[in-house]
Amino acid sequence: MNKQIKHADEEISRILNDADAVTSAIQRGINAALLKHKQSGNPICVWRDGKVIWIAPENIEIKTRK
Repeated sequence: MNKQIKHADEEISRILNDADAVTSAIQRGINAALLKHKQSGNPICVWRDGKVIWIAPENIEIKTRK
């Protein structure tokens, strides 16, 4: 295995082993998608109590960072 690939593999493993960093990155992506829907006037759907529920853009809640 070439050194660059090995270094990249080690770096990816290091990042993925940091659960807080992974969770934070996922939440940032979710927030970006929710904001885009809200600004575009597009509803989203969520799974709630075993059913698909549509949420109007004006009711989309975006979590803020602590």
